[in-house]
Formats: sequence, C-alpha cells, structure tokens
Amino acid sequence: MKGVSVTVRLEALDAIDLNAAADALRRGFADYFVPIPVDRAMLLEMLAHDGVAASLSRLILRDDKPVGCALIARRGWTSRLAGMAIIPEARAEGIGRSTMEALMAQARERGDRRMVLEVIEQNEPALKLYESLGFERVRRLISLERPAPQDADTGLAEAPDLLEIDIRDVAAVVSREGLDDLPWQLSAESLALSSPPMCARRLGPAYAVLSNPEVERIALLSLIVESEARGASQAVQLLRALFAAYPGRAWRVPALCPEEAAGPFLHAGFERGELSQWQMSLDLV
Repeated sequence: MKGVSVTVRLEALDAIDLNAAADALRRGFADYFVPIPVDRAMLLEMLAHDGVAASLSRLILRDDKPVGCALIARRGWTSRLAGMAIIPEARAEGIGRSTMEALMAQARERGDRRMVLEVIEQNEPALKLYESLGFERVRRLISLERPAPQDADTGLAEAPDLLEIDIRDVAAVVSREGLDDLPWQLSAESLALSSPPMCARRLGPAYAVLSNPEVERIALLSLIVESEARGASQAVQLLRALFAAYPGRAWRVPALCPEEAAGPFLHAGFERGELSQWQMSLDLV
C-alpha cells in the first residue's frame, strides 16, 4: 500500500512477536481520550475474550518500523474492527485510511457480509474516516456514572435477596431476548466468555453482569429483564438491590449502553457520562 510518500506494510499478528503489537497499541493509545496501557497480557486477553483473531489482525509498518496496529474479530459473516491505533508521529499520512481499505478488502475476500466497529463520538477525525469509507451510524452508545453515596440510603426498606448465578445464564437471556444488533461486547457470545472476578446477579426476572464487586468502583456490563416482565421497574429494583448489597461503592456503565436503554440507570440515580461512542456498520455485500 502507498501512503503519502511512505511505504506501508501490514503483517499478521500470528507471524510476529505480540510484544511488538502491544507496544504499537500502547503508543497509539497513549494520548487517546481514554489512555489504554496495552501490554502483552492485555492483548492476549482481548484475543481470548473479544474474539480477536491474530491471523486477521495486522501490525502496521511504515518503512519496516511499527507505527500502529489494527485488531480484527470475527463471528460468522461479521468482522469487527476491535481497535486501531496509529502512533502520533505517523498520523495525517493516510495510514489509517489505507489500512482500513486493506482490512475491508480482506473481509470481502473471505466472504464476510458486514463489518462493525465503535468509535468515540468526540474523535471527529476517526468518525469522518469511517463515514467516508461507507460505515453508517447504528446508534449512540453512552456511558453512565453513579458516584459513591455519602450515606447508605438506597431507597429500599431492606435489601432483597440477590441470587448469584452463572454469567452464562445471563448470556442465554440476552441471546433469547436481547437486541439482535447489540454492541459486540454486550452480545451473548461475549458475555458467555466472561468469568470471575466478574459475576452475575438475578432479582426475579431481572439480570445483571458486573465486574469484581469487591472493588470500590464497579462496572455494570449487562442489564436485562425478561420480556414479559418489562415495564414494571424490574431493572430499577435490581439496580437498587445491587446498591444495597454493595454499599458505599461507585458505579459506572462503560460507553456501550444504547442511548435508548439508559432509562433504568437514570431512574436509579446514574448520570450520563462525558464519553460516548457511535456503533457503526458497513454492508460488505
């Protein structure tokens, strides 16, 4: 591929030392909206949990020196750009565009019908790039925050009993009753790959997946109510039960929550966070 007066080459991650890929990602994300301190262990976790394929992901080299990395996950006929980072000194040279064009061509060659990604809404250059390549916005994904309360009041007379369940049980409900086009990380397939210290809790027909509940700031990664019980504030009741079960904690929802699904969180005392993303999709056929 040709950039602007530079030669760019893509090399599959399964043919290189993963430390080089992790270093390129770390350098590329160092000045990101949310700095991501990628190392080899984190990269291996992404490969395992997010379905990232080393054989499809690429180290980006300019004049034979690593300047970035692009991670590709694949399920069925769908590929996902799980992350792409270009080091600061190599930006504005067309490297991102030429890399994306190559990745899209490779996806078509292997018979994929769709490519998806998420991009931080405030990252205007990346958003413009993806839209210029034909990606369309599916929905806005927002973050939510609930600071640690100053007192133990959760709005409940007493804390109800939460049932501890297997995360795979929540994944089954999401598969059966969730949106067909959920963000990749919230899909049933991704949830089913989660394991302790992440955990799942149930209150009647409402289910939640959360990060390690023993830490001071807990992330909520999934919240779903069985379809026949919706409209009865079951999700809010579950959230309040979680607050009572883990008092004094701060809570957050990553920028993966579909904007239209934020109601229960807002009713339970969350506030919208500053960070948001666009979930995007490209028809490859």
